[in-house]
Amino acid sequence: MQRLRIPPPDTEERLPRFDTPNVLWFFGAIATASTSNAVVAAVHSSGRGVWIFLVALLFMAVYAAAAVELRASRWWVPGGLFAFVVVTLVPAVGVGFERLIGVWPSGVSSASFDPFQDFHGSVFALGLVTMVVGLVVYALVRFEFVLAAVALAYVLTVEWFLPAVDNHPTGGDHATAFLVAGAVLVLVGLLLDSRAKRRAAFWFHVLGLGAVAAGLVYFVGSQHDAGAWVAMLVAGAIVLLLAAPLRRATWAVYGVAGGYAPLVHYIAEGGGRVQIPLILVFVSLAVLFLGIVMHRYGAAWGARLRARYRF
Repeated sequence: MQRLRIPPPDTEERLPRFDTPNVLWFFGAIATASTSNAVVAAVHSSGRGVWIFLVALLFMAVYAAAAVELRASRWWVPGGLFAFVVVTLVPAVGVGFERLIGVWPSGVSSASFDPFQDFHGSVFALGLVTMVVGLVVYALVRFEFVLAAVALAYVLTVEWFLPAVDNHPTGGDHATAFLVAGAVLVLVGLLLDSRAKRRAAFWFHVLGLGAVAAGLVYFVGSQHDAGAWVAMLVAGAIVLLLAAPLRRATWAVYGVAGGYAPLVHYIAEGGGRVQIPLILVFVSLAVLFLGIVMHRYGAAWGARLRARYRF
């Protein structure tokens, strides 16, 4: 029997794939980022935030050293994930630094401190710095998961900026901001696609469409806005029809969800006990048939679209 041999680091793949080691790596990195930030958040804020700053900086230094060492040893994916963790710690370091220099908001309790309702320049600055650091780290390591942190920081920064132009914004205002921020991320993703940077564009599409979906879900769930159901149906149909030509499975996921949910809503409102599931059977079969059509003609449509618009 041939002995099982673990490949040396110099043969390690540069790109992640869906297998057991990568599942463990990504889960571990996300958990490490969240728990490390939780540790920093638990540090007492006495001493003008010096301990918060030092603990967060220590975490960042250790993870940065791990990223450098792993990448030097050609463990590209784990090294890139540690770089991602470093970016997630930027706000924690920033909070400690702002407390240290006295620009962090003082005289407010944790219950009254809400950057989504009251504008705080210090919080807004943390979002901007996180995006800048994330882009710099990505330029250094070229590991696309780092851009997930950048895109998330962008969405939050937009929400934190909203109170600067709208005093005490409502939930609907924040949902609208989600729609706008998400649309901008999707446009950035399409721009990167047009420059053959599809892997870099992936997280802008995922979080951009996710932000748009969050805004629409708020309007249909909390506001019971009939127009929002129509908007969700139209947006879902457009995203779904463009998914195959653009070769974006993420668009297909959001398109199916965004198109199917309003149909279920309308059918449930007008159908009876038997009619509802029966109609949904035909709707579901139509989705399956649409998949067959997309598989048969989607590549040709996409080729024409890219040739015509140089996409």
